[in-house]
Amino acid sequence: MELIKREIRNCAWKVKNTLQFTIDDTVNVPDSLMDMERLVLVKGNVVIEDTVAMTDRFQVQGYMQYQILYCADKGGNAFDSMIGKVPFVEYVNADGTEEQDYIEVHASLNDLTVTMLHSRKISLKALVCLDYQVKENEVFQAVTELLDMESAEVLGGNLSMMSLQLQKREPLTVQEQVEIPANKPNIYQVIWKSVAVSKIQIKPADGYLLVTGNLGVFLIYTAEEEDTPIHYFTMEIPFEQKVMEEMVTQDMISGSFLSLDQYYITVVQDESGEDRLLDIVAEFTLEEKLYGDETLPLLQDAYCPEVELKPMWKDFNIQHLLVRNCAKAKISDVVEMPKQQSILQICNVEGSVSIDETEKTARGILVEGVLSTQAVYLSKSDGGSIASATFDIPFSYEIEVDGMKEAITYSIVPFFDQITAMQVNENQIEIKAEVSLEVLAFSNETARAVLDMKTEPIDMEKKKQMPGLIGYMVKQGDTLWSIAKEYYTTVEQMKQINELESDAIRPGDKLVIVKQ
Repeated sequence: MELIKREIRNCAWKVKNTLQFTIDDTVNVPDSLMDMERLVLVKGNVVIEDTVAMTDRFQVQGYMQYQILYCADKGGNAFDSMIGKVPFVEYVNADGTEEQDYIEVHASLNDLTVTMLHSRKISLKALVCLDYQVKENEVFQAVTELLDMESAEVLGGNLSMMSLQLQKREPLTVQEQVEIPANKPNIYQVIWKSVAVSKIQIKPADGYLLVTGNLGVFLIYTAEEEDTPIHYFTMEIPFEQKVMEEMVTQDMISGSFLSLDQYYITVVQDESGEDRLLDIVAEFTLEEKLYGDETLPLLQDAYCPEVELKPMWKDFNIQHLLVRNCAKAKISDVVEMPKQQSILQICNVEGSVSIDETEKTARGILVEGVLSTQAVYLSKSDGGSIASATFDIPFSYEIEVDGMKEAITYSIVPFFDQITAMQVNENQIEIKAEVSLEVLAFSNETARAVLDMKTEPIDMEKKKQMPGLIGYMVKQGDTLWSIAKEYYTTVEQMKQINELESDAIRPGDKLVIVKQ
């Protein structure tokens, strides 16, 4: 007896959860920078560098990077900025985790508070959220054919499933050069530079992944020999990148994720020698995750009238695509300015979205999250100086999922599409945002594969004691295959004797069985 086998690669979710932890640190102002008088702008993000799976837990290593703009005098005419990183190593308890498991982690900075302790030292307090999944990558050999046994009856079939065919992390760099708006003067000194990402789309094509999106650039600078000391502008820069992957096809389903790690903006001269060009470099981490339909020809069972065949089975979980959808959540609110602060003019608004909790409902999935925003404005209270305020806007959105069942697994990836801020009055701002919630949901079932097949001598005494002609009434759960195997006959012979046109039988049907 010869067994033909093929390799099956299967990925099963073991743990899916969220965790929050805090970062608390104090930082000295570098000697090369001026003393602090007043904090103006604060921005931060979290970068995951590495994950290590362990027994019942895993390690996350990364850093929180920060960018701070401050005034160096009481008049608000001198500015300086500082950047830095706070590294962290966090251990996450996750029962059932093993060293060979794959750890997928998305990090978000839920809160960053910077306090000026004195003119040369600041305090950093951050709340980091980790949305993680622990996945077991199963690899085993399953029997597809049984050879060199002509008398054996073989039950085969095709098993269809949605399988994870590619998952890995790749660095992605976007480089663009743009000219500042024509109505703005030449750049003399950059005070603040910021890049935000929106409208991300990751689409599989034949041989590559197409990554598109927008870079939102916000720049504050001084101009030489100008009456107005401070200038600023915003611009949207579309980008498109191809990530070459030979095995990718356009029929695959993407659950990929793109996160901005860091960016660089450099002022360069144009053809006329004027400082009007910006070289922009944005460094991303691309989490490639692609699913595809797979049909597996598997041996399901076998028996033989001459020898006893003993299959060794393995049960494993398979997935079927239930829905892939991109829901658009519209979020709006009117927010109040902090006390003793009033708006002269809004300069820019940026935002990020985080998901706090999801819950299955009768109609789909209820998403609870927070839209975190930062508005930069000219303060009427401080004579037109630059200031900023942060606002957290909670939101709730129900994603409709047809065929919603209890036994489903899903992932939801939020992408920020756009945000606007409109001044209502000197103390209020109306913030409107649109967020894409990409949901990927699978239904789950248990399948069975034959790993090996052993032979044993048949119990001839048992076979001899069985009558040659049997009248049988079909019971619940019976199939022609199970009956034929039990009584040492074949499905075809039973169909022929009982004049059956198909394999379909129902409880209560009467059959005639002739032992071979």
